[in-house]
Amino acid sequence: MMEITTNSSTRVKDASFLFGKSCRKDKLITMTTPFPPVFHQHKNPPSPEALISPPPHPKINPIFAFTLVELLGVITIIGILAGLTLGAAGAVRRHGATSQAKSEIAALQNACDRFYADQGLYPTNTDPKTADPNRSFDPNNYKSNGATLFANLFGARDFTSKSTTKRYFEPKAGMVLGNCFVDPWGNAYGYNSDGTNAPLIWSTAGTTKGETNKWITSWPKM
Repeated sequence: MMEITTNSSTRVKDASFLFGKSCRKDKLITMTTPFPPVFHQHKNPPSPEALISPPPHPKINPIFAFTLVELLGVITIIGILAGLTLGAAGAVRRHGATSQAKSEIAALQNACDRFYADQGLYPTNTDPKTADPNRSFDPNNYKSNGATLFANLFGARDFTSKSTTKRYFEPKAGMVLGNCFVDPWGNAYGYNSDGTNAPLIWSTAGTTKGETNKWITSWPKM
């Protein structure tokens, strides 16, 4: 029996021919594949368990999403918070404007008292009917009387003109519109005086429908 180790079929045939010539006995030729060289082998061959068990699947991160109900809930909460915030901001602005109007009315009244101390009378209306708070609720009707008050206390016809008489009141630029003193809502302050009695000064606080309970006045409200 002869065993030939080769990976070539041609060499097997050649070896069989030579062997047949040299020996007439029965012969058995097997062909085996040689082991690969050492450098072809793995340095760290896998363990039997690794060959049997499949490799683990890569970890897949779960995808999170919001449902429609959750989104509607979040939007509702945001709307409620926004409404509360805007309402609070509006209340703060109204409170600030009211405080400013009260301060400006008190300053105008003090200026009228100084004017009276020098002149012996208060600034007098040119049109008492439209200046009467019991007859007119629209602040646009107060402009002519506001111009009289402005000219007497500021000593000029408008904010940029040079004073021709003594100045009894020094307003900020934002308090003057044209030739009138205006409240924080941009309306002319109402004014009424016959020259002898203490003047009435008021702000409609942004209202135009006769809501006198919301007015800010120089006289105490009942």
